[in-house]
Amino acid sequence: MKLFRLREREYHLERLTVLKRKHQEISHILDFLQSTMLFQKELYESIKDGDWKGQIKKIYHLFELCENGASSLLQKKAQDLKSLDRDALTYKLEKFLKEKDAPDEERFIFITFLNPFFSKISENMDLKKDQWLKNRCPVCGFKPCVSYIADNEDVEGGRYLSCVLCNTQWLYNRTQCVRCANNEDNTLEYYYDEREKYVLLQVCKKCDTYIKVIDMRIDGLAVPHLDDIATLSLDLWAKERGFLKFERNIIGL
Repeated sequence: MKLFRLREREYHLERLTVLKRKHQEISHILDFLQSTMLFQKELYESIKDGDWKGQIKKIYHLFELCENGASSLLQKKAQDLKSLDRDALTYKLEKFLKEKDAPDEERFIFITFLNPFFSKISENMDLKKDQWLKNRCPVCGFKPCVSYIADNEDVEGGRYLSCVLCNTQWLYNRTQCVRCANNEDNTLEYYYDEREKYVLLQVCKKCDTYIKVIDMRIDGLAVPHLDDIATLSLDLWAKERGFLKFERNIIGL
């Protein structure tokens, strides 16, 4: 399982290279994301379990990445967090895990650091992911930032949700709003860009909430949480029309 998950992370980096060529207008965002994903891969390889408190000193490498290659706001947040002592930093991370939210820059740093640890936790849990059918992650309780459709041996055209923190994926009703559970056809609408037909916006007109649906049957090479970021123009389109995303992705969109 570890080798499979490690290979999966390597593939995610390969996919990011493809997305950078395809979406050059946001290459600066994807370049920085690539550096943090390399940090995550190295961290994942070095840990044995989900004990992030015992490995908290490794977050300082992430602070350095943010100070050297991020936006001014993220640089400032990294400097502020770096100045905290271990107990204060641990408290902030615990608070984030409890409240499941934080300002965008702090949230980015915390999700990036915690992801490898909660991935380990997810791997070691006996989950019936095709029976969960809820809008919160069965591993960490965070919300999904993206969904996707895929065929597998047990489910044809199944829709899955992907957790923003640990990337755990689980089955969810395909024609149901992820926020209010509305399943009325006339109040669920779908939008897409002609240039990116494999990425849909599922919009609920009852609660004005949307989530992206990545159709893996059209692009089987997609990585949902990365392709979600690469198609942020769809998020900007939705925001302009007053729709609220069910959960922000790692970069806050």
